[in-house]
Amino acid sequence: MAAIANLLDQTIGALKEFLAAVADERHCLVKGDTSQLLAIAEKKSALATRLSDLDTRRDAALGAAGLGIGRAGVEAWIAARPVGMRPAAHKSWQIYMDLATDARDENELNGKLIAAHLQQNQQALEALLGSSAAGGTYGADGQRSMAASRRPLGSA
Repeated sequence: MAAIANLLDQTIGALKEFLAAVADERHCLVKGDTSQLLAIAEKKSALATRLSDLDTRRDAALGAAGLGIGRAGVEAWIAARPVGMRPAAHKSWQIYMDLATDARDENELNGKLIAAHLQQNQQALEALLGSSAAGGTYGADGQRSMAASRRPLGSA
């Protein structure tokens, strides 16, 4: 039973690290500093793998104790703790749940920021290359003219 508490504590630590990486990523996205994004993405990926491993190990420990897996297993584990240990176990589980929710929400928000940046970049490229105008332009032969709009925007 102590192994489950230890795994829960390790998972809480990993979730805090994941949230810190998401905050770093958000900072870079807001400032427009893309130089660190690859390293942050790699860190987030490693932490996601670690979190998955910890959840798998926790479920295995819960199953081995005959408590089931997932949320139901953890709730059964909390109920099976000695009365004096239940509040601490419940608090750890609540911290885990809150951090997991925050991590999901914050990561989704970063995903939306990335999508918005990509859309802005795509629109800027279309404006520079004239592909928006080319899509509605037809040549004398009735065919779409794609290359005609790719001209220099100016010269000195």
